[in-house]
Amino acid sequence: MDHNNTPPEEQDEIMSKIEQMQMDQILLDKAYNNAWLVLSGQITFDELLGTSFKRHQEESMIMAYDPDKGPKKEELENMIAHWIEAEEYERCSKLTEILNKTYPQHRE
Repeated sequence: MDHNNTPPEEQDEIMSKIEQMQMDQILLDKAYNNAWLVLSGQITFDELLGTSFKRHQEESMIMAYDPDKGPKKEELENMIAHWIEAEEYERCSKLTEILNKTYPQHRE
């Protein structure tokens, strides 16, 4: 595709979509990292909230699951897939343990 023939409005729209995808990925990474910190016991959700408010980083409070209900099976599976892609295999192992303990019928 020759971008020189693309109207400026369409170029702006393409850039906007790319920027949105990048922002979505950043937020997803934060959500999975926060979930990991809480699920691995490194920090409580309340501590995460307190730290985020002190730093005025409300976007840092995003979680990959509802902390009041705990992670659903699918959410844990998505977290495991994310950390596999990032080659964080120790995290995958710990999350798999949590998955198997929380959803024993999941075990194969």
